[in-house]
Amino acid sequence: MTKEDKQGVAIIGILIMLGVAAFYMSYQLKPKKYSIDTHSLCSKDEVVKLKKIVLIDKSDKWSTHNIEKIDHWLSDIHEGVAMNSRLNILSIAGDDKNITRVKTLFDKCSPGSQADCNALYENCREIKLNYDHAFQEPLLEIIDMLATPGQAQTSPLFETMTEVVDGVESEEAEIHIISDFMENAHKFNFYKEVPDVEKVIKEYALPTDAKITVYMHIIERRKHSRELLDGVKAIWKEYFERQGIRVVSSKRFFIAD
Repeated sequence: MTKEDKQGVAIIGILIMLGVAAFYMSYQLKPKKYSIDTHSLCSKDEVVKLKKIVLIDKSDKWSTHNIEKIDHWLSDIHEGVAMNSRLNILSIAGDDKNITRVKTLFDKCSPGSQADCNALYENCREIKLNYDHAFQEPLLEIIDMLATPGQAQTSPLFETMTEVVDGVESEEAEIHIISDFMENAHKFNFYKEVPDVEKVIKEYALPTDAKITVYMHIIERRKHSRELLDGVKAIWKEYFERQGIRVVSSKRFFIAD
């Protein structure tokens, strides 16, 4: 074999290797098409990586200004949910029988931006419209709920939190709580006494293997003393942190009567 022949064979070999590499890369970079559950809009093929949970604790009547603030805030949360992440909005409020109930108002996965959706989903436009339209009805329901005074005699927030945390079925979760955080139930009543956190954890341990981050959006009541407000904020932070849940924000959301 001449020198020229050997060079030709080498060039052909290199071209074949480059062709194989190019095919492999194009296969790897090809957008994956997801199979979607028509109700939740979540992928049937993958576990949800991030779940955003919003818990709205409604007990007293709120002003129009404060309701509008929550309206805009919820809209921003909805718009900011990343592709294949799940948004779950819950309310805790009293019904006409003075019983406190937790109600699911919205629970769907986001298809992401229009660019994300086009690259990854069949029927992209339809899925995007379903996600956006599904949010409008619960948003109106939330606004209606916020404009009506709560009717329940108790506010079992710790019990609610154990249920919410236990229901996390994702690799990570963000829990946004809009509340005055005034536990008022059979075992603990913050209006009478803010207990030691050890007693609370013993009664309401948080079972979870997920990586959870909590955001406390605090409603401060004018009728409460600064000492009580600070004490309630402190026990909730310690309640989460002692059980391995990170609290990255515990700020006042607004002031109410």
